Amino acid sequence: MERELKWHADARLHDEVAAWAAALCTAETRYDMDARYYDTADGMLAARRAGLRIRRENGESVCCLKCDVHTEGAEHVREEYECPADTIEHGLAALPAVGAPAALCGALAQSGVTEICRVHFTRRALTLTYQGAVAELALDTGTLSRGTREAPLCEIELEAKSGTDEGFRALCGRLSSAFFLRPEPRSKLARAMAL
Repeated sequence: MERELKWHADARLHDEVAAWAAALCTAETRYDMDARYYDTADGMLAARRAGLRIRRENGESVCCLKCDVHTEGAEHVREEYECPADTIEHGLAALPAVGAPAALCGALAQSGVTEICRVHFTRRALTLTYQGAVAELALDTGTLSRGTREAPLCEIELEAKSGTDEGFRALCGRLSSAFFLRPEPRSKLARAMAL
């Protein structure tokens, strides 16, 4: 289960949050990400509030299936399955081996999927440790696109990676009390599809 919180941001807020997080940061990485999202012609994944993508991360290609479990305000809780894959077809064949629903992957492969939108962004990822929890603070800047329509992307995500729920919740509380953060209830996919 993936747990993350997502907020609206701008470049100034990114800088302020990164400075705030420096005392808790144990590692920092930058990624150039290009995500292409897919669905069937009849919207099988949209009907299930699920998303399927191939994302290139600094040249590495990863297929991901996310199944929505719960979204409230800034908090997003999902089942997430990932595997290395160069094509969406290869990804659908490999995802069941990492726990993804085999019936859904098979139905998607049989129906055929096509690209529905793209998200290109740069991620500054900071690994934070706090009260027994490890989390990734992601500062994302880029572009959402669907067909010929585009919109800017600038957001902050905080994702639980390991450790205690209590520590993660305490970290979320500490971050949100340090800044006036506006929750982003919609995923990147949902915002791109709304263009």
